[in-house]
Formats: sequence, C-alpha cells, structure tokens
Amino acid sequence: MSRVLAVIVACMLSVSALARADTIEATARDLASSDSSYKVRLAAALALGKSHDPRAVIAVSRALGHDEDATIRRIAVLALEKMVTAHTANDARELAIEAVEKAAASDGDYRVRDAAAVTLRTISPLRHGHKQPIGGDKPPVFVNVDPTTDQSRKLPMDVTERLTRVVKRNVEKTGFSTSWPGGLPTSAELSSSRSRAFIIASTVKHVEITKTGHQTQIACTVAIRVAPWTGSDGGERWEANRAANASGSAKATTGSRDRDITNGVRDCVEAVAEDVTSRQVVPFLSRLAQN
Repeated sequence: MSRVLAVIVACMLSVSALARADTIEATARDLASSDSSYKVRLAAALALGKSHDPRAVIAVSRALGHDEDATIRRIAVLALEKMVTAHTANDARELAIEAVEKAAASDGDYRVRDAAAVTLRTISPLRHGHKQPIGGDKPPVFVNVDPTTDQSRKLPMDVTERLTRVVKRNVEKTGFSTSWPGGLPTSAELSSSRSRAFIIASTVKHVEITKTGHQTQIACTVAIRVAPWTGSDGGERWEANRAANASGSAKATTGSRDRDITNGVRDCVEAVAEDVTSRQVVPFLSRLAQN
C-alpha cells in the first residue's frame, strides 16, 4: 500500500509543478501582451514578482524595459530586488541586472530611475565574475529597513513597498548600508564583523479620504521608529537616548476618479515619509552611529 501511495503522491506533485509552470507562462504572456489592459499587466507583474522562477525573472525584466506605464515599471524594478538571488539562472540574472542598469540610467520616470539605482546596489554584486572588495564586504553600519506596515488599510497595493524604498534611499544617502551579503545578519555575524546595526520601521497610521464634488481631500499620517538592532536572532533594543519615534502628517487635494485618488494617497504618504526620514530619522541615526 505504501508504494501505491508514493506513486500517487509523486503524480500529484508532478501535476502541481506542471500547473505552476503553466501559470507562470500564462502570466508572463499577460504581462508582455500589448493587448492586455493596465490592470491585467499590473496584476501579472505583482504575481510574477513573488516567484524566483527564471521565466518570471525574464518576464519582469522585459517589462521593466518595455512597458509603457511607469507604475508597472516601478513595480517591476521593486520586484527584481527580491526575485534575483545568487541561485537565479545566469541568463535570467544577467538580463535582470542589465534591465535595472538601463532603467537607472535612462528611464523616463525619475521614480523608476531612483528605484532602479537602489535595486542595482543590491543585485549587481550577484553578477557573474563580480569580485568582492579586498578586506571583506561587511558594512561597518547596517540599517535594517523593515517593511512598511499599513494600519490604515487604505493604501494602494504597491505603496508599502514604495515607502520602504523612500526610507532606504534616504538612509543610503548617508553612506550607511541597507543590505547585507547573504541576507539579514545574525548577532554573531554583526559581532565578528564589528558592525553596528539599527532598525527603522515605518507605519502608515492614518489615511482619510473625503470626496467633495469633483475634488477629493486626502489626509495622511506616517510614523517611523528607529532603534539599535542586534541581528536576526536578537531583534531591536529600545534604549533611552538611542531609540526614537518620529511622525508627520500632510494633506492633498486631487480629482474624484479612482486613479486620481490612488495617486493622491500615494503622493501624500510618500511626501510625509520623505520629510520625516530626511529631516528627523536620518539625522538622529547619524548621531547614533557616531557615538
């Protein structure tokens, strides 16, 4: 009986793998097709972005280079940072790095260029033949930028990742690293490399949308906390004078169409995150790192 069950299980696994393969190929076609609507391409980019399959990497890389919509290109470049690893097939990895390089240099949308520049710092060391700098590749100061939390439950689907990017970009302007070779370091790895580590976490606390005639008023509040961090097996430490909370609010006026409102919410929370990070969090973090 056990042998029969083993055969049945093996068949089920094969069917499941085939179904996944068919799904990736179909989704890749949706993303690449000029006949697909914006919503179909958006859904396809988000779905493929959760996969490490080389075909998904290739499809998202091509979308970054060719899709006419800047939002989809931004989603593509955000996805590639997570999709591409040292285990990605060489051809897919090289195509992704080339696409991100091109986007960072010449994409027509500045937000795509900014996102691509950040992604490039993460994935370019994975290029075949890349040599690590002499003396090691562990940063002296590492900042773990936690994924943004949406307590408002009103954010468009791509905004939490975009806010995380805003924070990362501002931190990296100080020269601090937001990436660690091989994934998040443990306490022992931080200690052996003599690296200091901190954590930054962003939360969208409040989003209020009020429609009045053909206009929509949007109000938002974003909070960001910073604290010393002891590694993936330790967590953050809330210490007096070495940890802090910062927050900010803003209002925006936009049109009444769904797309106007989506863009208005996005602009509101991004503006607050940019302001709070650059004017409050980064200076505080810099003082901590110097002490």
